[in-house]
Parts: sequence; structure tokens; C-alpha cells
Amino acid sequence: MKAIILTWAKVSDNDVQLLINTNIHKFAINQHAEYLKPDFRICSDFGVIANLLNNFSQNVITVRDYVPNDRIIYAGHIPFKGSTMIACIEYLLSKGYTQILIVGDNTVHQKTFQNRINHELKIILNEKSDIKIFQYSNGNFDLPAMSISQFII
Repeated sequence: MKAIILTWAKVSDNDVQLLINTNIHKFAINQHAEYLKPDFRICSDFGVIANLLNNFSQNVITVRDYVPNDRIIYAGHIPFKGSTMIACIEYLLSKGYTQILIVGDNTVHQKTFQNRINHELKIILNEKSDIKIFQYSNGNFDLPAMSISQFII
């Protein structure tokens, strides 16, 4: 099963159309990528759920903060390891997804944060040899690159 994680990323007009029209489930990190028509949003920061519920139509997966709401999917079984990206990947793996494309480049935060994400990715990939995680371009993830069109096929 395939999934796409959407975060901040500059994508071509062709890729925008591919992402909008794909049937592969798309998971947006926090407030990112509304124009790519995500199926779900995921958050791990305290205090952002109300903003996501008020400003976006998607159901919200949360790994730490919880408020009773029909649009909230509580994933408290996922341990928070410092980033929503890692929480999203672990959530997807817990739901049986085996191929994940990250449409993002891991350049938003400081180098120490970027390194922490790469460290956690390495642990995940070492523990689960049957999964494949890609980045859509040569970003700052220690992952192989795969184009959006290749992944969607």
C-alpha cells in the first residue's frame, strides 16, 4: 500500500496535477499543502488541533493532543520522537503502508532538527526492511529520490 506525505515543498505544475488527481492517500503535515488536496492532516504539536479543524476540511490525526471531535483520529499508540514527520511515518507503517513518498525536502528547520529526522528515519528503515521510503527530489533526507510520476504509477 502506498501513501504520500505532504509538507512544504516546491513542486512543478505537472506534479501538482498528478498529486491532486492521484487515488493514493495523501497525509499533510500540520497546515501544509492544502492546494494538493490532502486526504488527512496529521499533527503532533500541542495546541494546533483547533486551528486545523477550523481552517481545513480533512480529518486530523493526532499523536499527542486530543480533543473530542468526530474529525479527530487519535493515534496515542505512536510515540512522539520530536517531529510530526516521524510520527506520520510511524502512523502510516502501523496502518500497513509499505511505500511512502515524502513531498518535502527537510530544510525547514535547523540542521540539528534535520539530523534528528534523518537519524529516526535510519532507525525505522533498519527495523523494517520490507518498507520503502522515498523523497520526491534530492532534498535533505537520507533517502533515495523518486519522482512523483514514478511513485504514482
